[in-house]
Amino acid sequence: MFKNGSKIKTANLESLPAPLRLKLQSLRDGARSLEGFLKVLANAPLVLEAFLVFGDALDKCSLSPELQTKIFLAVGELSSSAYEVSAATHRAKALGMSEEEIKQARCGLSDFPQHSAVLQFAQKLIQRHGHLKPDELDQLRHHIHEELAIVEIVAAVAQVHFSALLNNLADTPLDHPAAKEIRDLPQA
Repeated sequence: MFKNGSKIKTANLESLPAPLRLKLQSLRDGARSLEGFLKVLANAPLVLEAFLVFGDALDKCSLSPELQTKIFLAVGELSSSAYEVSAATHRAKALGMSEEEIKQARCGLSDFPQHSAVLQFAQKLIQRHGHLKPDELDQLRHHIHEELAIVEIVAAVAQVHFSALLNNLADTPLDHPAAKEIRDLPQA
């Protein structure tokens, strides 16, 4: 274990190229701060840069910030990633989501049928390694009619799954308060 509690040494961010340091500085504040994860990821500067470019692209995609956050909650929970769930919970609260909405999303559910379909699809992608049956994809297409959105959903799932894998491996210390266990959240 390294002094920060991580199983993978964190990189010295000052050793990164200036443009990358500036980008990281802009991410340090706000609801999307992932400083601990980014310090672990910075061990591979090209992967860090690719991750940031990928995240910037997702920020511009057709999926709403709320739906992306719900995907992060569902996949983080399914991946048993305390880091992802705590970060996504922090982001969800900043977006104004209620404790009940957060709990539902972590369980792959939503009061919005379209969101529920997306979250269940996201969970199946992880559980079945992308090997879904045509009728399972058709269930999503009942709510999502554009191939563009389907690819963006897969991209969002991939982003959070990658983060969860690395954070679980590194045992990255949390940047945000630990999310409550689902059983400890208020009931509907």
